[in-house]
This record gives sequence, C-alpha cells and structure tokens, in this order.
Amino acid sequence: MLRRLGVVRNPLVRRSDRIEGVFAGIVTLLALIAIPFAMMIGSADITAETAASDAQLQSRHQVTATVLTTAAQPAASVGDSAPIANTARVNAVWKPPNSVQRTGIITVPSASATEGSTTDIWLDDTGKQTTAPLTHADAVTNGVLVAAFCWLCAVAVLGGGFWVARRVLDHRRAARWAAEWAQFAGPEAVR
Repeated sequence: MLRRLGVVRNPLVRRSDRIEGVFAGIVTLLALIAIPFAMMIGSADITAETAASDAQLQSRHQVTATVLTTAAQPAASVGDSAPIANTARVNAVWKPPNSVQRTGIITVPSASATEGSTTDIWLDDTGKQTTAPLTHADAVTNGVLVAAFCWLCAVAVLGGGFWVARRVLDHRRAARWAAEWAQFAGPEAVR
C-alpha cells in the first residue's frame, strides 16, 4: 500500500525512530497551537492592566513638594563603591489639589534630599504619597511579557514530555540492541 502511495520505508529506520518522529511532530504542533492561547492570556492581562492604569490615573495626582530639611546621608559600609539607596526620607511641604497645604515626611530621590529643593511626588485621593500610576505602555509591556512567559512555560512542559519519551525510547533501543548483539555475537561477547 505504501509503495502505491509513493512512500518507501527505509529498512534501517526502526519503529522507535518513527515513534520519536511522530512525538516530535506532535510537540511542534502543540507548541504552535499554544501561541494563540498565550496571546489570549496576554490580551486579557493588557485589558486588566489598562483598566487599572485608568483607575490610577483618576485617583492619583502629581504635586510639587518642597524639602524642608536636608536628609542625613546614610553611612556606606566598608567595601561599598556606590550608595545602595537612591531615595531618602525627608520632611517636606506640599499642597494637594483642592486642599490645604500639608507638611510631613515623604520619600524623595537622594538628589532632591537637600533643604529648599523641589521634587514632584504622587498623591492618592486621601493626600498620602503613593507611586506613579501605571502607564498604558507599561500595561502593554506587561501583557506581552505574560503572553511570552505562558508560551515559554507551555513549550517547557512539552519539551520535558518529549525528553521523557525520548529517554524511554532510547532505553528500549539500547535494550533491544544489547539483545540483538547477544544473539549475534553469543553470550560471552556481552559482559
């Protein structure tokens, strides 16, 4: 039947070689099928993070704070070539939107930790210092990274399964080769 279809089987190719080839084809096909699923997961992450970004943009406000006291410089330990911290806690004054001026301790970049310097800080709706809102570019970048990570995890699982299947096939091929060698050379040749 195979000859009529134009397919000629190589007599040197073992059955286990054909099985390994089928496994490799299935693993490759499943890795390709995993791409759209990873993209769906990444797209869902982009949607969720974009919504979080929009909410943060509505609830966070940037104001300018004036540093009232110079921050003490942390002592570097022996052997340090560069300071570890790039921020400092200082006493400052700022005015939240639609509110009265406030004074308190905030975190600022070390370069702005001297008396009289100004720095931009982010505040939440209650007037407490917070981090800058997530940008839409960050949301897209995170979604792309999530999609890539999901696909790489799928490929790792598939690759691990293929590796296990190949080890089993290699073990069977070695056992069969040893049995055939013992039959050909005699029992005293196999030790």
